[in-house]
Amino acid sequence: MDEHDNKKSFGEYIRRKRQEAGLTQGELAGRLFVTESAVSKWERGLSYPDVSMVVPICGALGITEHEFFTACDDDQAHVQARQAAVWRGVTRNTRRFFAVSYAIAVVVCFICDLAVFHALDWFWIVLTGCGLAFCFTNLPALVGRSRLTVCLGAATGCLFLLLLACWWYAGGWWIIGGLAITAASLALPWGWWAVWRFYGRHVLPLCAAVLTVWVFGLLAVIWAFAGGDWLVPVAFPLALAGCGFFWAGFAAVYWLPAGPWGKAGAVALLVSFATPVFNGLCDLLLEDTGGPRFLDYFSVADMLARRAAGDLSWVNSLIFQIMLVISAAVAAVGVAAEIRRRKR
Repeated sequence: MDEHDNKKSFGEYIRRKRQEAGLTQGELAGRLFVTESAVSKWERGLSYPDVSMVVPICGALGITEHEFFTACDDDQAHVQARQAAVWRGVTRNTRRFFAVSYAIAVVVCFICDLAVFHALDWFWIVLTGCGLAFCFTNLPALVGRSRLTVCLGAATGCLFLLLLACWWYAGGWWIIGGLAITAASLALPWGWWAVWRFYGRHVLPLCAAVLTVWVFGLLAVIWAFAGGDWLVPVAFPLALAGCGFFWAGFAAVYWLPAGPWGKAGAVALLVSFATPVFNGLCDLLLEDTGGPRFLDYFSVADMLARRAAGDLSWVNSLIFQIMLVISAAVAAVGVAAEIRRRKR
């Protein structure tokens, strides 16, 4: 049996176990935090899962690791088995290191706070800080189902407790704004979690949309506590320009019907133009800094004149022109590759 046949047999096994578990490809992908196309490739025998996915796959399908590797009896399976064993050893020892480090830090700080200050005040900052770190380093290995939900919820609680511990130690009314801004910041990971949890398709565009809305919401919350007249006349236009570049780059990568070189060229051009656009927008919205205007970035004569005058802003023009040339070259390669591909 050649490698392709082994991959096909392995894929059929994964498909059968998924169906026995009552999962669709999208549901399995959601539990493993991979794309639905990745699961489809496994089941069609086009690729193997990464070694780091072995344990999550076994947990999602209700099989043992021995069954997983037995289902794929070629040399690749034995290589993956050895890699998986090494991976498990490294992750297990890493988790032990973090757990011991947290325990030592908590005990030492507890003793020092009592012995030196005769009270427990800044100790709570250390305790909640270690708890927050524990949510990312050790808790995922202790949770079976709903790992992301449990870990994200625990981290959220620990973060708020950390803020309260800092307030208990330092005092002040900043805690109200701190809690509000923290809650607004956490809306992004929780929004992404909701998209992954409840929507099987169009996950990436929806996550990008959540990110866009979140940027403006976070700015509004910060302005509500900081005050000033910068939100609508300055922050929102700059955020809108940033979101425009972000969506243009996302569209190039996600929807542009071109190969890797074509997509890379489009993104590189967008990155190149970001500097003159944002600097020009800042000059328009804020006090003119005297730097090059949008069209000046394309002028070698203006760049040399600024350099001769000792104006360091000529460096911005030089970087832009170099990036523009490189981006144009990458885009040209992408266009040529696309033309060759369509002629086949």
